[in-house]
Amino acid sequence: MNSTLADALVLTLPAAMTLRQWVRAGVLAREWPLYERLGADYGRILLVTYGNAEDLAFAAAWPESSECPSGRPPTIICNQTGADPDVYASRLPEIVSGTIDDCSSAVIKTCQMQGGEIAARIAERLRGTGRRTGLIGRGGYLWSRFVSKERGPDSSEAARAAACEELLCRSSDVVIGTTPRMIDDLAWRYAISPDRLHLVPNFVGVESEPTPSSDRETDRILYAGPLVRRKRVDVLIEAAASIRAEGRPGVVLEVIGEGPEEASLRSLARELQAPVDFRSSATRGEILDRMSRCSIYAQASELEGHPTTVLEAMATGAAVVVADSPGLAEVVQIGATGLRVPCDAEGFSHAIGQLLGDDDWRDALGFAASRFARETCSLERVVPLERRAHESSLRAA
Repeated sequence: MNSTLADALVLTLPAAMTLRQWVRAGVLAREWPLYERLGADYGRILLVTYGNAEDLAFAAAWPESSECPSGRPPTIICNQTGADPDVYASRLPEIVSGTIDDCSSAVIKTCQMQGGEIAARIAERLRGTGRRTGLIGRGGYLWSRFVSKERGPDSSEAARAAACEELLCRSSDVVIGTTPRMIDDLAWRYAISPDRLHLVPNFVGVESEPTPSSDRETDRILYAGPLVRRKRVDVLIEAAASIRAEGRPGVVLEVIGEGPEEASLRSLARELQAPVDFRSSATRGEILDRMSRCSIYAQASELEGHPTTVLEAMATGAAVVVADSPGLAEVVQIGATGLRVPCDAEGFSHAIGQLLGDDDWRDALGFAASRFARETCSLERVVPLERRAHESSLRAA
């Protein structure tokens, strides 16, 4: 095969993730432009999923689906026979090897660190058959830290996440992190040499010009993302109720997302008579449109990695108000590209209330945020960084 880097790029989804779930979460549409750019560097691209035969049917409809990006679809490897999930996972090295039997070189890359041990076994199998194989362990966030936060540092889930993360990092030729803090943490935790660590931020693919406040909906606050406890959407609901009570009757908090906290959040909104519009799902295009129309984008998370959703909102020119917490604090500069506040309803209601009353301030923050997001996280900047990581993995193979 004639290719610039290798004959095949094999991308592995997080453990238990199906193609349909990846699409529904909006991740495929958001992430795939990077791999379209890398397509010329590889003879073929394969996507390893944990779905059943429905993933194959979904992939067959890729070119006509409004949920999928344009361009050549990848080869899908999935559990099409409906085998036991553990059995399927154990067979993946053999399945992948057979699927790219005509390839003499490959790069294996994890989309997240969950399930990275399977990617390591795939790379080991390919190397055992004499094929030049680079392994890239990539995570958009520090998985073990998030599990520790959500389940407790002494939980079995946290211990397992750390063990799997360590196995992947020690097995990989290259480890990709999305922030300097993540890179430093990985280096310290797993004794990774600097030459194996690559900083590749998440990219934002917002192409339209930033929207001024004059073209945005009045008093509309937006949050888009999963409804899980870590995101602290309850703080935003309480803040919206407070802002309305303090004299802005037209204020509305629009919440786009679904998750285990949805029922309790709806109940809280009813209890407080908070002005909240819930929307369970939306395409990425619809979310970007809402970002370009809202007055303010708000996020109260306790912990983030490299928050793509916030960066996308910034790229549209939205004024952002976020919690002063790890991850968010690294991308929002106080008073320059947005506002950071304590993670409580009082802090959010005060900051949002002040911003809603000042169009010029929102424009100043929004346009500065757009410049920052586009300059630091554009696809044009990220693709060369990503390509260098792939080249390094093959040199080390």
